Amino acid sequence: MKTITITISVPDGVNVSVGQGQAASKPFVAREAPPAPDDYCPVHDVAWKLVPAGVSKTKFDDNGNPKPYNAFWACPERGCNEKPGRPGDADLLPF
Repeated sequence: MKTITITISVPDGVNVSVGQGQAASKPFVAREAPPAPDDYCPVHDVAWKLVPAGVSKTKFDDNGNPKPYNAFWACPERGCNEKPGRPGDADLLPF
């Protein structure tokens, strides 16, 4: 491992903080399953499927443990990445 020195000039009154590596990930907050959506997958025209809360098979936390996730709704067709909008998302549309 090499050690390097970096000099940075900043204006007076500016606060500078230096962290070590990546920021720590946020703690997991378990939530209840979201309410059932009343629409369908726009690609496959099938009802959404509830994926129960669990732990990831591919994502890990800073300690190497599988990351937990909350329940969510998704298209039941394999390989489809469509998910229903969250309540209130329509209010964010620009028109």
